[in-house]
Amino acid sequence: MGEEFEYYSEELLKELISRFQNMLESGKSLFFDIDELSVIIDHYFEQGSLDLLKKAIQYSLEQYPGNYEFLLKKAQYYSMSDQPEKGLELLDDLGNIGDSDFYMTKGSILSQLEQYREAIEEFTHALNQNHDLTEVYSNIAFEYENLEQYDKALEYLSKVLELEPDNDQALNEIGLCYEMADRSNDAIDFFKNFIDDYPYSKGAWFNLAISYNSIGNNEKAIDAYEFVLAIDENYASAWFNIANIYFSQGNFDKAIEYYSETIKKEDPDVVSFYFLGEAYEQNEMLENALANYKKAVEVNAGFIEAYLGLARTYLKLGDLASAYENIIKATLIEEPMPLFWNLRAIRLHEQGYGQLARYLTNHLIKINPNESAYYVNLALLKVSEDDYSEAILVLSDGLLKMNNDKQKALLYYFKGLFHLLSGNEEQGLLDFEFAINLDKNEYANVLLQSELSSLNNEALTKLLIQYQLIKDE
Repeated sequence: MGEEFEYYSEELLKELISRFQNMLESGKSLFFDIDELSVIIDHYFEQGSLDLLKKAIQYSLEQYPGNYEFLLKKAQYYSMSDQPEKGLELLDDLGNIGDSDFYMTKGSILSQLEQYREAIEEFTHALNQNHDLTEVYSNIAFEYENLEQYDKALEYLSKVLELEPDNDQALNEIGLCYEMADRSNDAIDFFKNFIDDYPYSKGAWFNLAISYNSIGNNEKAIDAYEFVLAIDENYASAWFNIANIYFSQGNFDKAIEYYSETIKKEDPDVVSFYFLGEAYEQNEMLENALANYKKAVEVNAGFIEAYLGLARTYLKLGDLASAYENIIKATLIEEPMPLFWNLRAIRLHEQGYGQLARYLTNHLIKINPNESAYYVNLALLKVSEDDYSEAILVLSDGLLKMNNDKQKALLYYFKGLFHLLSGNEEQGLLDFEFAINLDKNEYANVLLQSELSSLNNEALTKLLIQYQLIKDE
């Protein structure tokens, strides 16, 4: 961001932007000096207004052809508009004149192109150009995170904290690095030592709590979160995380208390209302559960889990019509992957809502008759009730409706699996071989692999080796 931007009052900035946009609308060319155009461009960068940003840069280069600053901003625009290759090409044409903004821009574009080592090299050049060290160290750390070199990332994040001990983002990244490296105990030591020097650091206490939670020490995690709240009682995430711990322990009264405080400390949030509703549901306070699930839907009408929460609660209240109505509402919301619906149905069944799970899956099949994954899920629900014959009938019915080999292959794989599980090895192997010939790649389907993981059948193993789907050990 240009320095000139910081010196413009809100009133002067508004007047400048208005004059520029009036010029665009009228089509008349007006004079703006370099500093004014730089401020206009920075404003559109900050607003994320890509169309106006493009026009501002284009106009600036028409007025001041070859201006280094505007060409650099054009490269940044390319990066922002998901055209990093063009940005890199422009920078290569522009050539480096030892400017730190050039190195930072090029580093960011290289990172966008997943060329992380090259990005580190560019950011490192900026260290010697009087650029903001916090920004440079942070960027280098992020690239090492991308490379999964967490020790190096921690080294540079520590440099950030030496400059800015109150940098909560750096503290959060340090916590993440320790977690990704599976070093939670080291994280605990780090944050405890940091707190010795900075006892009022909310970020350090918060990340200490997360680290304790990750090793299952919930009591110390809650204590650390309470220290966060002692420093800042409006820290909503601390209230929320404590509530989650109590919920996981089955202490629903405490979970309700802390979820309720979370909602008081933040703007209406669909997740908080949903979890409060679920805590009430688990505590058999069903009217309160309905009220909070409804509030979740008011905040975000596209939140599928809230409708399922309503369905579960209405079922418990004996209102089957309202339960089914909310399941139907949930299925009308666009969901990118059938697998998500399958997981929801399985979870409903595991929680003891088999009636809702079956209704949900049957309804999904009704509105998506050509989606093979839903037939698989209904069959899995039958299998969970030890009814292999019904499961096989479901798959056979699905095969009559499938239009392509990939869909049919998945159903034949599962049909073969269920024949094997029910003791009909000959038919099971025939179905498996037929599925392989239809679509060998569908063998890797995550649903299938999940079910196969617990199956041990020598004849099937030989068949899979024969078709090179697994290796002969």
